[in-house]
Amino acid sequence: MSSLSTVMAAAGLLICVFLAIRMALPARWRQHLDARLRRSSWALRDAGTRVRLWWRSRRFKSTAATEAEAAIRRAQAAAKPEGEWDGNVYRPKRFGANNKKPRDLH
Repeated sequence: MSSLSTVMAAAGLLICVFLAIRMALPARWRQHLDARLRRSSWALRDAGTRVRLWWRSRRFKSTAATEAEAAIRRAQAAAKPEGEWDGNVYRPKRFGANNKKPRDLH
C-alpha cells in the first residue's frame, strides 16, 4: 500500500473509533464534548481568519510603501514651474498676466 492510502485508512479508523466512543457516552457528556468541539472549531477558524488578514495587511502595506516611494520619486523628478509663494498660496509666473486686469464676468 502507498503511504497516502495508509494515512487515509488510519484517519478513517480514528474517526470511526471516535464516533463509537461518542455514541457510548451519556447524553450530558456528549453535549459537553460537542460544545467543546464546536468552540475549538470556532477558535481554529478565527485564528485562520486572523492569520489571513495579517498576511493581507502586510502585503498591502508593502505595496503601498512601494507606490508611495515611486510617487515621491516622480514628484521630485518633475520640473517645477517658476513662481512665488504668497503665504501658503503658490502663484506660478505664467498666471501673472491674468492677475493684473480684472475679468469681465458677464
